[in-house]
Amino acid sequence: MSLSTVWKLDRLVFPATSFSVITSARWQANIQQMVERPAGHPHPMFTANQSQKPALEFSTTELDVLLAAINFGGAAFGTIDSYFKKAAVTGSVARATAEHQRVRIAASCGYLTRIRLVHNGRSEGTAVLQANYDGTNDPFAYTGSVALAGNLSAGTYFGAGPVSINGTSLGGVQEISIDSGVRLIQAGGESEEFDTFVGLEMTEPTVTITFLQAINWATVGLRGTTLDGTNGLVFYGRKFSQGGSRVANATAQHIKFTGLNGIATPVDSNGQQSSPITDTVRVQLTSVSDSVLPLTVNTASAIS
Repeated sequence: MSLSTVWKLDRLVFPATSFSVITSARWQANIQQMVERPAGHPHPMFTANQSQKPALEFSTTELDVLLAAINFGGAAFGTIDSYFKKAAVTGSVARATAEHQRVRIAASCGYLTRIRLVHNGRSEGTAVLQANYDGTNDPFAYTGSVALAGNLSAGTYFGAGPVSINGTSLGGVQEISIDSGVRLIQAGGESEEFDTFVGLEMTEPTVTITFLQAINWATVGLRGTTLDGTNGLVFYGRKFSQGGSRVANATAQHIKFTGLNGIATPVDSNGQQSSPITDTVRVQLTSVSDSVLPLTVNTASAIS
């Protein structure tokens, strides 16, 4: 039988928002199998699914939408719909035509894994929806022959913006990477095949910044610099302007990240032949109370 149909990514629809720009997505069954054999027998004679932890990992450029839906403390979600769009010779089958496919996630814990902001480039964020069993619906529920929800939009795009540590602006930013350091609790009972509780066990957020100027030894210092708890680490995602260049600094459409406590330490200074030396700094963020996240976000900020 020859291949006659292929499928493409489409929108991801959350309870209160949706994503039009999905740069990658991966639906994972995450099945751990039990494989057993009788006494002294070399070959397995029994197999069953021991546990299943279905998850959807996706990446998007729509950082404002992503960070409004999921902060660095994670988020709980009800129904989320993801779609496989049927391809046609001229692009795709019409959205309203019931020939597409849907995978519905009944309940999940959403958490950020990483965000990468780049100088004059297309920045992306990656998140995971770790599904759990709500007692009735399969964590992934497939439906064929459906129409696609809503319409696609151009989406939003951001680049790396200004960075300051303890109130001092540090120029020449080339890349800012955020790693959430999330570890999950995934628990169930009574030999249910799916987990019935999924939540955050711990986070260790770190921010790694590469500069095209000398920062490490003169500014951060060999032993590092402690964030002062008042100004701390502040950095921005600078929004690109649809049909233009950049959104004005004074317009509250940029993304502001703030981490008040922790320590900034030098990673390395790196140079090759006649190229400029780059300095990389890592900031390990901490929290001073059980009600404040180590890294907070404002998705509608001016750049100051």
